Amino acid sequence: MFWSEKKKKPNKHYALLSKKLEEKKNEALEGFKEKHKEVSRWAKKKGLKTEEVVGKSAKGLAMGVATAAVALSSGTTPGTHLPNKNLENQKEINRSVTGTIEPTVKAKADVTSQVKNSLSGANFYDEKKITEELTRILNIPVKADLNGIRLNATYGIMGSESHLSRYPGDNLATHFESDIDHARYAGAGMAGGPGAWGYLVPSQQKLAAKDIEMEKYYLVAQTFLSPNWGTPEVKAWFRHRKMIVINPRNGVVVAGVLEDAGPEAWTGRKFGGSPEVINELELSKTGPHVLMYFVDDPEDQIPLGRYGR
Repeated sequence: MFWSEKKKKPNKHYALLSKKLEEKKNEALEGFKEKHKEVSRWAKKKGLKTEEVVGKSAKGLAMGVATAAVALSSGTTPGTHLPNKNLENQKEINRSVTGTIEPTVKAKADVTSQVKNSLSGANFYDEKKITEELTRILNIPVKADLNGIRLNATYGIMGSESHLSRYPGDNLATHFESDIDHARYAGAGMAGGPGAWGYLVPSQQKLAAKDIEMEKYYLVAQTFLSPNWGTPEVKAWFRHRKMIVINPRNGVVVAGVLEDAGPEAWTGRKFGGSPEVINELELSKTGPHVLMYFVDDPEDQIPLGRYGR
């Protein structure tokens, strides 16, 4: 006599929930593509699939449903405590989505060609004329001096900087929000410490999406050569100061924040930028000269990153 193992019938509730979850995922994807075409274009330029961007947020939204489906299939009753790993994963997904998609959705229209044309043949030391023109085109208040404070230069060479440690112990293994970013930017290395004003946050647990963006688009300027330098108040004023950097050769504009002081005068450079800033400005293609100005944004309304994406 031959014995055969009786196959277990699939749980009907699990199958139903799985089907519904798949339908919701497809609906979300189509809706996302239709309502957020800007983000879809951004994802394409960054080498990402729209499905991958949606997937991050979809995972967070669907996690509860998916967990319920697993619970039904395994016989777990409602109210059973779930492993902490699931909760940590959801926090990571939410943090990643907040840190990458939100500023892109808020970005203004692409005005690269207008900026390039307006700066063609311009005298880059004519701060008044250039700031007035940029204010008009970008529709944001661009200034060479703000509250009576200015840098020693608004035009010069920008050098590429390493990544800053955002908190004690931050390293290349913990620094990036995705494998794509790690592959693209890890080669720049870590500075081995914080910027001139210290760490952004005291610990990894305190790291928020805003802190991630500030380090991602951090700028360096010779604040110590400012004509206003000399008091603790002025030094503190420069910290996190929002600025825009313009590549006059291609018209690309990037908004960032001051997080470090430098470079030294003997280097011949006037400014520095994070690996992400250097990449967005496309300086490797056009040359290292940039314009840098303050942005009068007391309410913190202007998102960081490349303008128009």
